[in-house]
Amino acid sequence: SGSLIEQLTTEKYECMVCCEVVRIVAPVWSCQNCYHVFHLNCIKKWARSPASQAEDGNSGWRCPACQNASTQVPKTYTCFCKVHNPEWNRNEIPHSCGELCGKKRQCLDCPHLCNILCHPGPCPSCPAFVTKTCECGQTSHSVRCGQSTKIHCSNVCGNTLNCGKHSCTQVCHAGKCSPCQLTVQQVCYCGSNFKEVLCGTKEEFSDGFGNFSCQNICGKKLNCGRHNCTQVCHPQPCQLCPRLPQVVYRCPCGQTPLSKLLELGCVERKICTDPIPSCGKTCGKPLSCGSYEFVHTCESLCHEGECRPCSHTSNIYCRCGFKKKVTAITFMCDKRCNKKRSCGRHKCNEVCCVDTEHKCSLVCGRKLNCGLHRCEEPCHRGSCQTCWQTSFDELTCYCGESVIYPPVPCGTQPPECKKTCTRPHECDHPVYHSCHSEEKCPPCTYLTQKWCMGKHEVS
Repeated sequence: SGSLIEQLTTEKYECMVCCEVVRIVAPVWSCQNCYHVFHLNCIKKWARSPASQAEDGNSGWRCPACQNASTQVPKTYTCFCKVHNPEWNRNEIPHSCGELCGKKRQCLDCPHLCNILCHPGPCPSCPAFVTKTCECGQTSHSVRCGQSTKIHCSNVCGNTLNCGKHSCTQVCHAGKCSPCQLTVQQVCYCGSNFKEVLCGTKEEFSDGFGNFSCQNICGKKLNCGRHNCTQVCHPQPCQLCPRLPQVVYRCPCGQTPLSKLLELGCVERKICTDPIPSCGKTCGKPLSCGSYEFVHTCESLCHEGECRPCSHTSNIYCRCGFKKKVTAITFMCDKRCNKKRSCGRHKCNEVCCVDTEHKCSLVCGRKLNCGLHRCEEPCHRGSCQTCWQTSFDELTCYCGESVIYPPVPCGTQPPECKKTCTRPHECDHPVYHSCHSEEKCPPCTYLTQKWCMGKHEVS
């Protein structure tokens, strides 16, 4: 701003369009992006010329200095802030109105308007001071208004972490606190399995006794105290005993209500261990051996427990569909699957295979890029991942001048060194090659004189 004021006052500022000096009384236009000053008539001509148009043709015309695109062509002579056709006063800055600038400063956080007289160039930084809190909100500091840098104190953050139980132990920091890194032990609903998880890990459902389902049979004693729960591990509480008198209303096959059997003289059940009266009819429950067309049913009399195996025989295929057999149960043929597994290297070789994905369960075992370790992932297609092992020892060249500091990924070659090789050599000639990691040094390149075979000449 000071340089612009001095050049405009002494009439030493040149218009970039016509390369003529900008006079004190000449109407001007100032770019609000780069603050260059131009003759108003020159900038009007430039804005209408084809050379000033933006590349896409729809963004307007470009400033000759900063190439900033504008959509409207200036039409009136305006001071540096807001007044049209300002009158020239020898005691004021040329082309200014002499009033307070009042423009908003470039700092996004500053609410104060520029409080100096109308001027060319950018507005100076706000002189006001405001009170700002640090990132953790525990301390306050008086800083210059519009200061964009964040304030950090030396206190521990202390905000509650994502788990809702522990507090952040980091020093005052920006952004959200890192997730809690403490590990806790969670127990399944039935209490038979445990697992270590990060504190705050999403739980399936916490009922006060457990946090996840282990997918095993619950096995807890039911309310009757005589039978165990047969459901998969589940939140508390367990269901009522399915054999309680107040739960069972029909005979085992389900065809006759127990109230009708009581009228016929059956003994009323008192506890869950009492047998459920049988109606004496054929069970008729569908068996698992049947198909959609022919459903086989149990031919035994009404009974408790599982039904007996089907006594019928039928032509059925093995599970892979290769062979057919007359039998009452599902059977497997002896054909081995010849399809390639997902890795593309091994065959399936399963007997009577019905698998569609053919995932390979073998370990890959290929050498990794380091050449020292082998891939421990399941056998797969494509290249193996890079070796994950890392050394925490410094890796140096032979002479020790060049160093790679830990952690050093496995397979990293020793660093290049520009120092002269310090290894012992067979000859006593000067060494011209650099330090190297190879075991053998390159041949000596020192030039010597030797006799010919007949010892006539020396070369």
